[in-house]
Amino acid sequence: MIQVGTFNNLKVIREVDFGLYLDDDAEGILLPKRFVPANTKIGDEVPVFLYHDGEDRLIATTQKAKRYFGRYC
Repeated sequence: MIQVGTFNNLKVIREVDFGLYLDDDAEGILLPKRFVPANTKIGDEVPVFLYHDGEDRLIATTQKAKRYFGRYC
């Protein structure tokens, strides 16, 4: 089960010019190219933090979020 606002281990399902798509049992979640760990390939599992972007799309990042008074900023 995918949880937004926390880290999830997700499998890489396809590669595109601008990053990787991770398995969410739907169309996939984008991990932008700048956050893709070196040598990551289709089938690998990647620990990613999930959040919604400004257009309410689910996006993944490998960056650690800063905590501020118990909330992610």
